[in-house]
Amino acid sequence: MTEEQNNGGFVERLRNSPRTVSTIIVILIIAGAIFAFSDRKQTGVTPSPEETSEAPEQSASAEPTVVAEAGKEGKVEAVKATPVPTPLPEAKETTEAYTEVATRGQSVTVLARIATKRYVEANEAYKGLSNEQKIYVEDYLKDNVKRQPLPVGGQVTFSKELIKKGIEASQKLSDAQQKNLQKYAQRVNWN
Repeated sequence: MTEEQNNGGFVERLRNSPRTVSTIIVILIIAGAIFAFSDRKQTGVTPSPEETSEAPEQSASAEPTVVAEAGKEGKVEAVKATPVPTPLPEAKETTEAYTEVATRGQSVTVLARIATKRYVEANEAYKGLSNEQKIYVEDYLKDNVKRQPLPVGGQVTFSKELIKKGIEASQKLSDAQQKNLQKYAQRVNWN
């Protein structure tokens, strides 16, 4: 009978004290997060025959592989091998277009900015463009390119004629339009 009273008392205390319940929940969440994000190292792993007979061209994949090495005192330890990155294609310029290659975190807008910069640097007549006009040109290019997902290494080609049309359109912007673009131009690192 005392056991039932003790259990009932504990359950009653939990029901009547939301602070206790919330404290228990927070502790469980923290413990779960620590467990989920902890770096659990495996020691004493021996390589299987498949791992040791792996071909060299397979080990250059983008996924890291686990390699077993003998450490001090003859113990075998698991060591993660760093993946060999695949080189990205290089940006190209032809007589008619610029082909830009996306790296991590770059969008079509950023690639349009790079192509615009290259075009302006190559053409003395357009060196006086304001930052607001450059924003207009990159947006113009972005809007005139086929929309598609842009993975790392993805290539986007901007024709020089399209860049020239964007620059000519940017030179016809009113003062109000340029003032509107000023807030966007301030956020861009132009180097």
